[in-house]
Amino acid sequence: MWCFWCFLVLWTAPVAAEPCQERLGDEPILQFTAEACSCCHDLDDFIQDNDYVYVLFYSPKGRLNIDISAKFEQLAREWKWSRIHFGRIDVDKDRDMSKRWVDSNMVPTNVMYKFGRPVEVKPKDFEVIRDKYQGNPDGQKWMLTKYMGEDAEGSNLHYATLLPSVKKYKKFLKNNQVAIIGYFKKEGDREHKVYLEAIWKLFQGDDVDKDDIGAGVGYVIAPNILKQVSVTAPSLVLYLDGKAISLEGRKQLERWSVPEVMRFVQQFNVLSSETDKALGEL
Repeated sequence: MWCFWCFLVLWTAPVAAEPCQERLGDEPILQFTAEACSCCHDLDDFIQDNDYVYVLFYSPKGRLNIDISAKFEQLAREWKWSRIHFGRIDVDKDRDMSKRWVDSNMVPTNVMYKFGRPVEVKPKDFEVIRDKYQGNPDGQKWMLTKYMGEDAEGSNLHYATLLPSVKKYKKFLKNNQVAIIGYFKKEGDREHKVYLEAIWKLFQGDDVDKDDIGAGVGYVIAPNILKQVSVTAPSLVLYLDGKAISLEGRKQLERWSVPEVMRFVQQFNVLSSETDKALGEL
């Protein structure tokens, strides 16, 4: 019988490792295994320094390990631009590090950490992921959202908030004096991916608060909302006090690339102290 992998709630002392200062860059998963990385990160620091962490302890041997590792990689790619930080350790190559965190009999094992503490998953939810999702990325997304999210959409896990209904769309505009909303035909299409990456990179700026860039950032895919607001997808719209701002005389989005989307957003200076001045000119 197919078995979904276990989740631990084990807490241990910090793991000694040679620190690595460079950023993860474009890689969706941070590899901790010493033999597989040019510089080694400290797992305890990784967990303590990031609010939402998802770690895979695995072995390259065996069908189950290979299947789980592949699904973990797919999940990390699909949620690459989220607030969740993905990491993994090859327990065969790095026994000293892995044995401080997991029992060798519990591999492969996925562990969630929220604000530095391990997250305990209810047994009945193992069955949901196993029976309904067969361990696929959609099931893991469901689990991550349920256990680390602060609302039904897990908006705190993403830099851009999904607005799935008219009610939440209107509430989002009401709650954010300045709002940037991307409109897309379907989730995961090219323009949507470009938008998520661009927003992620804006949040990584040295002069940006990682929790608040001074504007609400969201996106819409629901056809009923697109029809109601008369917006053609794909497009980006800036709102002030719930009203769309005219872009006449200002640079329009010419093409969907990460640099272009970043420039489009930055032209309104919503990421700096110049926000009020810039919006006052519109």
